[in-house]
Amino acid sequence: MTPVLGLLVAACVLAAPPAPAAAPEPVEVRLQHRIQTVHGEVGLAATNLETGKTLGIRADTRFPTASLIKVAVMVEAYHRIADGSLRRDTTVTLTEADKAGDETVPLNMLHPGSTFTVEDLLKLMIAYSDNTATNLLVRLLGAAQIDRRMVSYGLTSTKIFRPTFRDGHADVFPEEEHEFGLGMTTPREIARLFQLIAEGKVVSRAACDEMLSILAMQQDRAMIPRSLPIERDKLIVANKTGWDEEKLPDAKGFKGEIRTDAAFVKGPKLRYVIAICVRRGDDTRATVDNEALVTGAELSRIVYDVWSRGRESAGDAGQKEIFKAARRVLAGARAKTLP
Repeated sequence: MTPVLGLLVAACVLAAPPAPAAAPEPVEVRLQHRIQTVHGEVGLAATNLETGKTLGIRADTRFPTASLIKVAVMVEAYHRIADGSLRRDTTVTLTEADKAGDETVPLNMLHPGSTFTVEDLLKLMIAYSDNTATNLLVRLLGAAQIDRRMVSYGLTSTKIFRPTFRDGHADVFPEEEHEFGLGMTTPREIARLFQLIAEGKVVSRAACDEMLSILAMQQDRAMIPRSLPIERDKLIVANKTGWDEEKLPDAKGFKGEIRTDAAFVKGPKLRYVIAICVRRGDDTRATVDNEALVTGAELSRIVYDVWSRGRESAGDAGQKEIFKAARRVLAGARAKTLP
């Protein structure tokens, strides 16, 4: 063995790290293990907009949307504003009969005769999930047209059936409304809709930026954004949630819980969309300790932690340092052997 070759071998041996620990479980396996503990049905879809990597568990299963379908209502409104058939400053006058349910959402707390613009209603529908604002918009837009718009984007399983608080009285697709209630989607389709908005492919880049800014006003942060390091990592989370109970009881007469959330997550070096849908949940608590919310938050953090690490693993970085050290030793040895 020549002196130079000996020095090179020694450098590699000295720089070599200890034997690596067992490789971590693939992210899909970790997600599946967590989902298997849930007392209910869970679906998830996510797409990394930087790398194209996708994740999916029951991603093509149809789930009730609850208020998550209101994103489709917003999309149709922006299309109508763009084609001139609706103005953002068009005003709607509130009547007592317009008030949906007995929830303490903003419009239900105001007196009849109050007027609101379409732009006002969009913000209230998304940020506060105001069902009265939603119904006023659906009245202007039409459930059938909203559904046709979703089909135009290839989202054939994403539908709204009627205004809120009108169980059993569908405007369209009564058989599906009977099971799914207000609306339905799949995790993959609703994540795709968020991706289209994030990439500026709905109406226009300017319209998508407005929609994202409204989604970022969301007041319900109990699932996808809940455990993310938003301040530490300077994240923006634009999301929409949904909450309802199943329309059809199970064999025991129990109507399970529906919880949904979809989001666009953006950081300095990361962009992705994610959707989590839960149905037939056993836990009906209205608190943030609800099993569906806690599980959804944990699934969201698993996806974030994996995708925020970057493309290069620690092992890859270590190997690069080994070869750099070896090259330095080899260069020094050659210099010493030159006359």
